[in-house]
Amino acid sequence: MQGFKGRQGYLKNKWIVAGSILLGIMVLLAVFVPLVSEWSYTEQNAAARNLLPSAEHWFGTDKFGRDIFVRVWYGTRISLEVGIMSAFLNGMIGICYGGIAGYTGGKTDLLFMRLVDILDAIPSLLYVILIMLVLEPGIKSVVFSICVSGWTDTARIVRGEILRLKKQEFCLAAKLAGARPFHILFRHLLPNASGAIIVNLTFLIPKAIFTESFLSFIGVGIAAPAASLGTLIREAESQMQIYSYQMLCPMLALCALVLAIHLIGFGMEQEGA
Repeated sequence: MQGFKGRQGYLKNKWIVAGSILLGIMVLLAVFVPLVSEWSYTEQNAAARNLLPSAEHWFGTDKFGRDIFVRVWYGTRISLEVGIMSAFLNGMIGICYGGIAGYTGGKTDLLFMRLVDILDAIPSLLYVILIMLVLEPGIKSVVFSICVSGWTDTARIVRGEILRLKKQEFCLAAKLAGARPFHILFRHLLPNASGAIIVNLTFLIPKAIFTESFLSFIGVGIAAPAASLGTLIREAESQMQIYSYQMLCPMLALCALVLAIHLIGFGMEQEGA
């Protein structure tokens, strides 16, 4: 994967365009709905409990009388924050780790990758759950727990790209010109591996969103009064058989959010192929 075909290829790719439009709409709703709505995502109203969707409450209300429409878009904002922050940190760790391992080679590469194998030998959800049981629930705790082993796939991809690219003529020319290893790695090799890196980072976002949703669903994720999409699904579980819309709305929002990001990632993968 040598890189992307440019802006024209991006705009012509139907998957990227569709994903970007869907994601853009969801981001706008997540930002502005909680700000402009007359209902608060935390406001309880005993007289408005379990109302069906209507013109006043588009997604209905929950068992505490809170407007589900506002809570879904507030939860989408939280899920997006977790996904983007986790992907960024995992990406930075994986890029640096894999880049150093691939460029240095030899015993350093062997040691670095064996440490990655050790981390991968244990299911990542086990790390995440154990850390969340120790730390206080919250966005920072969730992001930290996801980043403990979430960078390993990025490190492997970056290492493979660097191992391939460092044999190219431009890398040899930079060495002959007296460039330092750090300069060669971050100014020549990593930019040429950007296609694979960006695609991988794109797919890290939905992975982090699903992990956070799972944690919140089992009760060790985002703490009240904040609410992610996973939290909303968990709260609606007890009402599922009678008021199924209370679970259906956040589930559809979660699926649409992950679908939008996956469409963008799939399109980028095509453009970089």
